[in-house]
Amino acid sequence: MKINDPIISGAVRSVKSIKAVLTIWISTLLLVCLVALPLKSSVKSVLGKSMITEQLQDGIDVSVLADLGNNLRTISSSFTAGLVLIMLGGILLNVFFNGGLFTTLKNDEEKYSTAQFFRGAGIHFWSFLIITLIVSLIIIFTVLIFSGLAFAIANAGNNTPSSIRIPIIISIIIFALVLPIILLIVDYARAWQVKANRSAAFKAIGIGFRQTFRKLLSSYPVMFILVFIQVIFSWFMLKFITGKGPQTGFGIFILFLLSQFFFIVKLLLRVWRYGSVMSMFEKHPE
Repeated sequence: MKINDPIISGAVRSVKSIKAVLTIWISTLLLVCLVALPLKSSVKSVLGKSMITEQLQDGIDVSVLADLGNNLRTISSSFTAGLVLIMLGGILLNVFFNGGLFTTLKNDEEKYSTAQFFRGAGIHFWSFLIITLIVSLIIIFTVLIFSGLAFAIANAGNNTPSSIRIPIIISIIIFALVLPIILLIVDYARAWQVKANRSAAFKAIGIGFRQTFRKLLSSYPVMFILVFIQVIFSWFMLKFITGKGPQTGFGIFILFLLSQFFFIVKLLLRVWRYGSVMSMFEKHPE
């Protein structure tokens, strides 16, 4: 199997699933708005048109914030609660929509169907949730191992900047090389789950491991390339958005539109990865 075959097939499948991507984007935007708009209203009701808002226009003044007293605690608690809701809702939405995405990507000859997308999202939600939790624990465990080894090596050295920096850099590089393997495991597990049309999360994880290491030489380069593209794009997006802020309302509006465009492209890159793994799985199914 040539490396570019599943990459091209995944790209074709992702383009065919553009409606699913737009559905995910709109749903995510609505989730953020449902939390952000009430928070904005509560902040506005607390601050009102007081002199505080004028003082904060030139930057954050700690003494001004301290004067808010209980109001600051109310705002911070509302912000924290909203952030938790967005994160939890985002995770659940991501798991739900992944079921629909893999369902629509399982055959590149079929046309996209919205009914099929939501049916697959509902059918595979619980099994995909279990798979996601298990793989998340694997990632956390892997990060802890590499972090512990890096700090243990650093502490065993002479505490110079280079003796601390080098083990950390090496650990990051090793984790970056291991990450595509972990992603192959979870994506192969979800691909089998959808193709078998069964709710068997633990068996899917086992098959994900087996498929990954059985076809590691052919599938690892594909995953590495796709993950590398995602990382580069995420870095570029972060640098662009966190650059010099707009000075006018129109500039803020343009930045918002660009950020949403970047978010859609990021979703397409993820679907590209899913489609490529599905293509590799279909060539040599379990």
